[in-house]
Amino acid sequence: MMRLAYGALAALCLTGPTAALSCLPHDVAATFQRIEKSEDIYMAVHGTLDFDAGLLPQTDWADQRATPPETRIPARLVGRGLGKDGFTHPVDIPVTLRVLCLGPWCASPPAGADVMAFVQKDANDHVVSVDACGGDAFFQPSPETLSRVQDCFEGRACASEQNGQQ
Repeated sequence: MMRLAYGALAALCLTGPTAALSCLPHDVAATFQRIEKSEDIYMAVHGTLDFDAGLLPQTDWADQRATPPETRIPARLVGRGLGKDGFTHPVDIPVTLRVLCLGPWCASPPAGADVMAFVQKDANDHVVSVDACGGDAFFQPSPETLSRVQDCFEGRACASEQNGQQ
């Protein structure tokens, strides 16, 4: 398990309705490093995240302020949790998919897709947070992404492509 205190989202400076969202590349090592510094407890799971995609927030472009900043959707995560032997521990748990919107830009994760997710565990729930820039889930993860997560977990090289940090 990993520790993480999910920090505040990066502040965005929007100059008007024509402003575009600019995200850094979604990097699994940077995400691992962020959650590793947290006080919250996380686990990495590779599997399938099922939920009702009809519950995803929709942006009303005529009234962007009406876009909810957060939508919680019941979901189920089935797959394998990461341990010392790789993604080998069976996982079949209900989770809350926490969909965050940054202004009018909302995450739109694909239901039923292959995912590698950092799942936050609190006293009452398991939560997978996603935002317009990626969040704590990596859909259709490559073998390299899964290998990097395991390297980070095992204390091997865990360099972020964003800034070369280890």
